[in-house]
Amino acid sequence: MKENLDTTRTGEEQATFRAATADDVPAMSALIASENLPPFFIEEFLDGFIVSERGAEMMACGGVEIYGDCAVIRSIVVAPEGRGLGLGRRAAELLMEHERERGAREFYLFTMDAWPFWQHLGFADVALEDWAEAPRACWQYQYISQNPDHEMFKGMHSMRKRV
Repeated sequence: MKENLDTTRTGEEQATFRAATADDVPAMSALIASENLPPFFIEEFLDGFIVSERGAEMMACGGVEIYGDCAVIRSIVVAPEGRGLGLGRRAAELLMEHERERGAREFYLFTMDAWPFWQHLGFADVALEDWAEAPRACWQYQYISQNPDHEMFKGMHSMRKRV
């Protein structure tokens, strides 16, 4: 990914999006975990992650995992002080734009609380058995498909967007 991806106005200040680096992993892990999401395999898929900063403060992060011509979006999180500024939407748009340019034709994700957000971005519910074969290699898919009745997955939505 390009170093500086986008600059978004957030009131009087600007938030800059850029490709994540190894130095960002501890802050990304903390931000992701603060929203009760699993901060797993960030290093393994670091080239698919972006961060947003305002000054020296991380305002948002998110990433994708690529499987053939499919992408699995994961862990788009906005810090409390950055909510309502469009950072989550912009992060999702940047990730999808970048991966579309690289050949992604389908995007998948799992969500609970952000279901309406993803619907507004054109995602629709999809059954696990309707995922394309390639993204089924994703660790999230593997875990959820092997433990479908687990209490923590009640209310979880599996979603897809075709482009």
